[in-house]
Amino acid sequence: MKTTALRNWTAVCVSVLTATTAVRAWADEPAAKHEKSYTGTVISVDPKEHVMGVRGFFFSKKFNLGDTCTYTFVGKGEGALQDLRPGQKVMVGYQDAHGVLVADRIEQQAMRYEGTVKVIDPEKHAFTMHLRAGDKTFRIADDCRVVRKDDKSGTLADVQPGQRVTVVYEMPNGELTARQIVQTSTAFTGTVMAIDLTDRTVKAKATFGTKKFNLADECIIMVNGKPDAQLSDLKPGDKFVFNYDSVNGINVVNRIASVETPTAALSAKSSR
Repeated sequence: MKTTALRNWTAVCVSVLTATTAVRAWADEPAAKHEKSYTGTVISVDPKEHVMGVRGFFFSKKFNLGDTCTYTFVGKGEGALQDLRPGQKVMVGYQDAHGVLVADRIEQQAMRYEGTVKVIDPEKHAFTMHLRAGDKTFRIADDCRVVRKDDKSGTLADVQPGQRVTVVYEMPNGELTARQIVQTSTAFTGTVMAIDLTDRTVKAKATFGTKKFNLADECIIMVNGKPDAQLSDLKPGDKFVFNYDSVNGINVVNRIASVETPTAALSAKSSR
C-alpha cells in the first residue's frame, strides 16, 4: 500500500517538474515575429540612417531598415538599399516594435500604363499616351529602357506615334516618369492588295507572303506624314508598315504607316 502511494507521489512530482521545465523553456524563447505589411510610394530614403518614408493612400509612415532587410525590384530581382529611390511603389513587410516600425523586406510593385503613343518629343524627353480614359504625359528617365519584340533592346527612335506600348513608370515628386517602354507588336512591311471598308480589313503582300489584317478600334493610320488618315486613304499598290499583334491566329493591327512617314512625326490621332 505504502509502495503504491510512493510510486504515485513520485509520478506526480516528475509530471510537475516536467511541466515547470517546459514553462521555463517557453518563457526563455524570443517572442514570435508578427509581420505586418504596408504599400505606398517611397517619398524619402536616408541610406546613412537606414530610414525610409513611404506615403500610402491616406497617410505616410517612417520605416527603419533592419540589418537583414531584403530588397526586391521590378526587372532586377534581388537588390540592395542603394537601389531604393523616391517615386517607387513598394510593399513593406515590417514589425511594429512598440511604435517603432522595423522593415524586414521591401518589394517594389510595378506601375504600368498601356496605351497608344500620341505625342513624342525627344528633345524634351517626354511623350504623351492616349487611352480611352484620356491622355497621360510621361517624362522619360535618362536611363529609360526601350524593349522591342522578343525582348530585344531598342532606342527611343523605335517609339513612334500610333504604336501601342506598355510603360513601366515611377512617380518621383508626383511626376510620371517612364523607366521602361515595351513595344511588343510585330512589324510587317508590305504592299496593299485589297481593302474592305465594311469589315475594316486590309490585305498586304511582301516578298515572303501575304497577310490579312483586322483593324483595332483605335488603329492609327498615317499617310504621307498625316496622322489622321482614314482607311479609305489607303490605295492598292501603296507600301505600308503594319504594327500588329497576332491573337489566336488573327492579325489585329494597331498602326498603319506609309513607309514615307517621317520618323520625327510628333502626333497621332485615332482613325475612329
